[in-house]
Amino acid sequence: MNALIRIYDFFSTRRIWLWGGMVALTVVLIAIACTIRFHEDIFDFLPQDEEYAESMRVYASLSEASRIVVLFESDCPDSIPPAIDAFAEACPNAITEPDVDAFLARLDFIYQHLPYFLTDSDYVRMDSALANLPQVLALDKQILTTPGTSFLRNSIASDPLRLIPFSYGAAGQYAAAQSNFDASDGYMMTADHRFGFAFYDSPYGSTESANNAHLVDSLQAVCEAIQGQHTAVSVRLLGAPVVAVTNARRIKKDTLIAICLSLLLIVALLLYTFPRKRDIALIVLSISFGWIVGIAALALLTDDVSLIVLGIGSILLGISANYPLHLLVHRRYTNSARQTLQEVVSPLVIGNITTVGAFLALIPLHATALRQLGIFASFNLIGTLFFCVFCLPHLLSTTPSVIREIRLPFLKQQSEGLSVKVLTAIVAVVLIGSVAVTCFCHRPLFDSDISHLNYMTGQQRADFAYFESLSPASDQPAYMVNTAREELNRRVDLWTAYWQKHDAEETASALRSQAVASGFREQTFDPFIRTISSPVRRLDLSDDVLLAQLWPGRFDTAAMNRRITGSLSDSFNYLGMVCSLIVLVFLCLSFRSIVIGLVAFLPMVFSWVVIFALMQLLGLQFNLVNVILATFIFGQGDDYTIFIVEGLIYEYRTGKKMLWQYQQSILLSALIMLLAIGVLVVAVHPAIYSLGIVTLIGMLSVVVMAFVIPRILLHLLVKIAYL
Repeated sequence: MNALIRIYDFFSTRRIWLWGGMVALTVVLIAIACTIRFHEDIFDFLPQDEEYAESMRVYASLSEASRIVVLFESDCPDSIPPAIDAFAEACPNAITEPDVDAFLARLDFIYQHLPYFLTDSDYVRMDSALANLPQVLALDKQILTTPGTSFLRNSIASDPLRLIPFSYGAAGQYAAAQSNFDASDGYMMTADHRFGFAFYDSPYGSTESANNAHLVDSLQAVCEAIQGQHTAVSVRLLGAPVVAVTNARRIKKDTLIAICLSLLLIVALLLYTFPRKRDIALIVLSISFGWIVGIAALALLTDDVSLIVLGIGSILLGISANYPLHLLVHRRYTNSARQTLQEVVSPLVIGNITTVGAFLALIPLHATALRQLGIFASFNLIGTLFFCVFCLPHLLSTTPSVIREIRLPFLKQQSEGLSVKVLTAIVAVVLIGSVAVTCFCHRPLFDSDISHLNYMTGQQRADFAYFESLSPASDQPAYMVNTAREELNRRVDLWTAYWQKHDAEETASALRSQAVASGFREQTFDPFIRTISSPVRRLDLSDDVLLAQLWPGRFDTAAMNRRITGSLSDSFNYLGMVCSLIVLVFLCLSFRSIVIGLVAFLPMVFSWVVIFALMQLLGLQFNLVNVILATFIFGQGDDYTIFIVEGLIYEYRTGKKMLWQYQQSILLSALIMLLAIGVLVVAVHPAIYSLGIVTLIGMLSVVVMAFVIPRILLHLLVKIAYL
């Protein structure tokens, strides 16, 4: 730390060198920062390990993932077909009638993977068909000689027993759909004809929200024009690309509101606390330099950045404001800027190392947005500290700072002599109650359902809910709650067991003989014979592509959510262990005492006990976004406890009352943090809101524990030492 004081002394007589270098550095950083590119994909918070990335690629490749559904709703069914025709005329690439080619391609795929589509009842029908083979093949011949059925030639050859009926959606999971939807008149409608459908496939997939935004806007304009012409019909857009655009716009709006509102509230607080505008300007200058460094680092180290990272960055205002605040508040009690720097530089640097270390722990995680947040937060705080240590002391006024105290009677009384016994009793009750709540409330801690992080309008949610009620899944047996992979493997086992009991070669011979007798060529049914003669393998975790094709529209979300839950748990445990180790080691090193290091560390441990209890009581869970709470707790909490312990030790050693001085800067920093987080609580987007509410609980717990626990523990240590 003495080296930093010598650097201050060097530049105190050569300030033109300092400011010239800073101006040049700032210009370079701004130029780099201007090259950054943003996007708004909530999936950046999903784990990007190899297995999960493959699952997401499969999901993105599904037609349903990139398909925009156009809904035509009316109480007058006859008004819907003209509206669909008008849409088809305005959008030639739209799909407005059943796609026969797609249906036939789907049938061919089903026949090639027949065992995966047969359910228990199909084997009863297969027994009956094999027992009555002459009659079955005679009916096949009759079907093929009926005018207009030549397109079924491949179907008969691949499935002469007609295990798969020739109507779209007949492969087990599609059967229920036929009772809810109707395509008999050439239009795709619900059975009650209340809704009609058209489809438009986005060429940009489901997550490229920037390109999809233009596409959705143009389609929305067409829908509004059709509504103007057909007033009895309501025309709306639905689908993953539409929801992605809705999410992106909500994120942009919430992010802008969060940053603007937090800045407004923080500036108002600073105007009250610091009557001299110069002091406020110095705080803003310090934070701004840190943000420039953070954004420049992102621009250099990443291709493009999730806009949510900058939304979360509003929370960093409270952390980065710590550094200039400590210098300005402490300047009130010192004779010079040099003395101020000399007295606070050690806790500032140690606090920065532990905080940056906590955020660097995000970088090894698999989620892109969390890695980006780790980079941004780390360089942001390094840049802020750099400015505060090397530049800010030269800008401090030659006269002591003028500060209005934040008067909180309980904390003032606590710092000046509130009974340690009373504090100990209060803390004991809180901790015991928190442990009891955490142990006996068995709500899940992690929410792995990514749909809970999606923002949809009320109308979109209502439409999704309605069509989910019409989905075949609602009428399926209990196995549907299991993964699709498990059910398909069960069907493979059924197929294998069946042909272990029945001789496939004997069946093939009988089929060829009867084919000739029925007027077919002997080789006509060879595709079916190859199917029954070939082994069928069970699906494993590497078969996501095939699984998605075998179970269209039923992407294996159960398995995906299990991976998310596992990733969340692993990430949380990793962050907890790494952050704890970093903070504890540096606390012990900075205080040169394991005991004092533990005194400064325990408030964060107790904070987590309280956090878990409050989350249980309020029904809150960790998710893909707010799991980073761990880094904020350790990152901010260690700064608070370092200064509190420093103040307490100073008082015990000198007898001079200094604790309230340290608490003032901590209170101001905590209020700035709470204002920065509080604005996230008013966000509409569920991902940003969840981060705000959980972090708000966490930081309140940290502040209270930092103010109370060290005093109790140090009092006990002093008492033991005197004994």
